[in-house]
Amino acid sequence: MRRAFSLIELLVVIAVVGILASVMVPAISGGYGLSQTTVCKNLQRQLVVAGASYRNDHNAFPPAVVSMFVHWDDETVLWQYVGVEIEKMVCPEHTHSDFSTTGYNYNTSFIGDERIVGSGVLLKGVPPSSCSHPAQCAMFGDGHDNKFMRSTLSSLSIRCGGRQAFRHTNATVVAWLDGHVSTQETIFNNNCSDEELVGFLSSDDSAYDPRVLKLH
Repeated sequence: MRRAFSLIELLVVIAVVGILASVMVPAISGGYGLSQTTVCKNLQRQLVVAGASYRNDHNAFPPAVVSMFVHWDDETVLWQYVGVEIEKMVCPEHTHSDFSTTGYNYNTSFIGDERIVGSGVLLKGVPPSSCSHPAQCAMFGDGHDNKFMRSTLSSLSIRCGGRQAFRHTNATVVAWLDGHVSTQETIFNNNCSDEELVGFLSSDDSAYDPRVLKLH
């Protein structure tokens, strides 16, 4: 005849299970976050490859804005080079679907030409021949609430709508102009707001301008 568990033995078993659960849950959660970041990196890498293909065909970076309703993520601009439906090119941690379908933003301060629809102003992007440090220049990233990435020292009226979201365990994923993709945890802020985990990639324009900058 088998002896039943005593109360003390049962409490010990419960305590051991509780300890194991407390150890396993953070590990599982961390693994899930890492997998989400990996998915995001792979998607942004595809965007950089698509941008390079566009550049090779047109000797220019993809335009940021073509018209009021046609932007860089339109099927007639960059998406024809991606080969994946836009519905599948979404950051798994993206939450601002009203502002961006994919959750990614594109460097419009220096890379893609941007027409300010309404005023008719055209912001010319840097030509590929002028890019001297592509490994340190951001091309795509985790957008906060806008599909257009603006640099730190751009006009205050637009820069706040072009910041990065640090949504991958307090890190943001960035696809650089040379093709490599990385994460960055350091947030640079210029007092656009008090929002947490939102900011810029550098304290100046150095992470956005592919030329050698001499800031005074």
